[in-house]
Amino acid sequence: MGKIVKKEDPRRVFVDTLDELAKKDPNIVVIICDVGFNYLDNPKLRFRVLNLGVTEPTSTIVAAALALKGYSVWMYSMINFVTFRIHEQVRNAICLHKAPVKIIGVEGSEKYKFLGFSHNLLWETEEIEWLKKLPGMKCYLPKNHKELRKAILEAYKLKNPCYIRL
Repeated sequence: MGKIVKKEDPRRVFVDTLDELAKKDPNIVVIICDVGFNYLDNPKLRFRVLNLGVTEPTSTIVAAALALKGYSVWMYSMINFVTFRIHEQVRNAICLHKAPVKIIGVEGSEKYKFLGFSHNLLWETEEIEWLKKLPGMKCYLPKNHKELRKAILEAYKLKNPCYIRL
């Protein structure tokens, strides 16, 4: 019988890497929009988590404002919610103001595919095709956990906006 290998969740890599960075930087803030998962429900995390509810456009403006005030802001949700739903705010508030917001898009899973267009991509690179055209936007598409950790560490140092797909 073969050995069972447990695949590490990229969300765990994201949270663990940010928590490690937060040991030295108390200004890390993660903004989520009514999308919680148990990794962010840990009161021992060293960074702030703001769940602003189903308010993606407003959350994007708050993220941009905090980033322009010197906070390290990471906006987290499903891909469609942090890209398509808030396109105008990403373009105007984040990119055109050069707000160094880190946008984290989580790919839908099997449980999302039945929720329709609002929760799923139509093709593999749908969000990347327009994000990469925005001024100053850097996109990361890590293929494994090592690349993901490297992308997070690099993004943390960026003075421009970026997008990381988990």
